[in-house]
Amino acid sequence: MSNEFDVYKLAEFGLKLAEAYNNNLKDAEIYFEFSKYINIEIEENSVKNSELGNEGGASIRLIDSKGSLGFASTNRLEKKNIERMVSIGTKMMKSGTEDPDFKSLPHFFANYAKVRNLYDKNIDNLTIEDSIAYVEDLITICNEDELAISQSGGFLSSSSKNYIFNTNDLNVNSKETICSISSNVILKDKISKDTTFGFDYQSERTLKKINAENVINKALNDGKRNLNRKKIKNIKCPLILTPNGTISLILKPIAQAINAETFQYNRSFLASQDKRGKVIANQNLTIQDNGLIDGAVGSAIFDGEGVPCKNKTIIDKGKFLKKGLLHNSYTAGKEGVESTGNASRFSYNSVPSIGITNFILKSGNVLYDELISDIKEGILLNYTGDRPNLSTGDFSGLILQGNLIINGEIKDPLDETLIGITY
Repeated sequence: MSNEFDVYKLAEFGLKLAEAYNNNLKDAEIYFEFSKYINIEIEENSVKNSELGNEGGASIRLIDSKGSLGFASTNRLEKKNIERMVSIGTKMMKSGTEDPDFKSLPHFFANYAKVRNLYDKNIDNLTIEDSIAYVEDLITICNEDELAISQSGGFLSSSSKNYIFNTNDLNVNSKETICSISSNVILKDKISKDTTFGFDYQSERTLKKINAENVINKALNDGKRNLNRKKIKNIKCPLILTPNGTISLILKPIAQAINAETFQYNRSFLASQDKRGKVIANQNLTIQDNGLIDGAVGSAIFDGEGVPCKNKTIIDKGKFLKKGLLHNSYTAGKEGVESTGNASRFSYNSVPSIGITNFILKSGNVLYDELISDIKEGILLNYTGDRPNLSTGDFSGLILQGNLIINGEIKDPLDETLIGITY
């Protein structure tokens, strides 16, 4: 089902039916999603699976005057199936739990920001043969490296179109493309027999930016830097984070902590004594959630509920701003503020949650080499599979990829090294 006329007719039919089924209905929303994708998987450095497919479906949210929610979805877009979806959603709403915190679904917006380069026809027209060429580059370079013994990863592309309609006169649609490539290599030292791994990935809105050679070489280099690991004594020292390490220890925990739902349920370390408006970090820390960057993977014209995306400063020079939480319409209504445009949908058959767009840590003025050169004894952290405690902000875990820094030089990789940080 790709005909826009059919989508609009089905939406009108479904919303009118929802209103006819229940006099106590407050808001209703119908969401349509259509996508086509190519997925190629690598295992043991060879193509193990390739898949080309199409997906599509619709869902409905129904909320009555007491805040009770009903939800249903279908992947069959015919009138009888839309009617069945509305019927099931209505039954779910009538048997649901009252929620006085629900205020309203989004209303009509007159203006949306222009965000360019979210769609690439080259991805839309991509063939599976062309896609395999990208993973063949990964396989070839891995085979040519004498230390690499295996590789997993792959290539994924998708082209999608979404429509959102609700009873508050909201009516929006968009089309987007995305493609990604990843490599996880296993390496082995021929003399010591020590093994390790290296990984990298790249996601883009346009096909021309994908570079398989860069991805596999970065994965190989990270792995080689982690070969022949050594144990170290207990030390208290400076910690330098690579971009991957920064994502693990700073950006992901903060992204979870500023989720308004997590905050409102007091599950965030920032919710303790309500840190909004307070200094929580070094003045060099500034973080933004910007959904309006042209061509960025996290950008969009509107969020999963049709609310315009925005550029929001979360932490400014170490200060967690009073308006630093990320909201969807439900959490915003609960707090009496506007949605920040951060409603996120996994697919048409899931209700909106809250997610980041482009989560950006503002860069400083000190170069990477300068940071390293000033360290007499420290640790360079590239990857840990562990995460900080969301309730307290404290962290303890195992360094899976990291190196000792001695007198301004990156030295031995670390073996079975535990790290602890108190925020």
